[in-house]
Amino acid sequence: MNKEYVQPPRGVRDIIGIDAEIHEYLVEEFREVARLNGYKPVIPPTIEYSKLFEAKSGPEIKRSMYVFEDKAGRLLALRPEVTASIVRIYLRKLRGEPKPIRLYYVAQCFRYEEPQFARYREFWQAGLEIIGDQSVNSDLAVAYTASYYLDRIGIRHKYVVGNVAFYRVFMDNAKVPNEIQDEILHIIDKGETDKALAKLRRIVSSNFLDIIGSLLNTSLNDIEELILDSRGMLGEDSIKKLLNEYRRTLVFIDSLRELGYTVEYNPMLVRGLAYYTGLIYEYKSDKLKQSIGGGGRYDGLTSIYGGPYEYSTGLALGIDRIALALTEDKTIGINSTREVLVIIRNAPLVNGYNLLRRLNKLGIPAWVIETNSIKKALRLANKRNVAVAVIIGSREAKQGTVTVKNMESGEQRVVGEDEAPDLIKHIISKGPLSEPS
Repeated sequence: MNKEYVQPPRGVRDIIGIDAEIHEYLVEEFREVARLNGYKPVIPPTIEYSKLFEAKSGPEIKRSMYVFEDKAGRLLALRPEVTASIVRIYLRKLRGEPKPIRLYYVAQCFRYEEPQFARYREFWQAGLEIIGDQSVNSDLAVAYTASYYLDRIGIRHKYVVGNVAFYRVFMDNAKVPNEIQDEILHIIDKGETDKALAKLRRIVSSNFLDIIGSLLNTSLNDIEELILDSRGMLGEDSIKKLLNEYRRTLVFIDSLRELGYTVEYNPMLVRGLAYYTGLIYEYKSDKLKQSIGGGGRYDGLTSIYGGPYEYSTGLALGIDRIALALTEDKTIGINSTREVLVIIRNAPLVNGYNLLRRLNKLGIPAWVIETNSIKKALRLANKRNVAVAVIIGSREAKQGTVTVKNMESGEQRVVGEDEAPDLIKHIISKGPLSEPS
């Protein structure tokens, strides 16, 4: 085989060993926390029609999608993000369910971007979505659930909060087309505010330009005054919407602070996805420069796909980046499962599997090997950091016994088949090879 094919394609990885254990741990913990907070699982397909994402995911997503034509000539895409798929599933299968609907997912996503540290072309997201709830409580619900998860796995984090409605309402009133709005917000998201204002200067009046320029440099405390000073430019409906967004942002930030989280308002945070309509936020860890997740409101995204207007909010956490943050923090450890190796030599294999079944029922990970050399099998046990080796040879099989060896201390004992599971459990939990109490 050509050596090129042995390597994974650029930007994707083989996740093995401790990295795979960390990945599984993070996913299992997320699922447990999501269920604890009332979310139901959903498993979207990896492949969707490309138009699903082109409709409202933003220019950056459109440019980075993996798009291909199937044998029938249909344009398909590997999903670059998951929210659009969730909305499609809601419209197709969940519209009749009582609202609000709480969903969670763990899924791979794909984007053709330049690979770099903490950025891959295939990456994992864990997400939460609430559909059918307009209140700020829904925003706090998903944010709290994600924070509880991060706290539980030992990731110290803070919030950076913004609100795209502050910009969209003014641009709507200035008659800026939606596609241009998406481009402007994308430019702001990259930190290129001068470029964004220069683009706006060609299509809006100086009054609107000044207001948007002020928004980029205004603290949250001063935004209410800026909104009220704009009454001459905006209708009452727009003023009301802006004040509601201001209060939502304030309640969200104050509530998180009262829960003990660090929160900062950043007027230049707009995020890269075009479907956001209001409150947005990101999670930051002091272990990584990049955000480890983020979310916000996407009210009305359902109507983009031909459904009724629904109030919605959600977030996604980057499992790969969280794993990096965990491994960067030397004070955090993942408890690797203590395994048992059952070694069969010149004995019926069924003896090993009878013991294996009893260990599995006790929740003890174990596996069986057949060998001609006990020494070689014990060397394998050492290399695999196995906690306990159980030897079943011809003599043990005849006598109805097994030899239990504590791989850490080197002690071993011959016990009856019925005694073995409890002794093994005792060794794994306590260490020394003494009688279980």
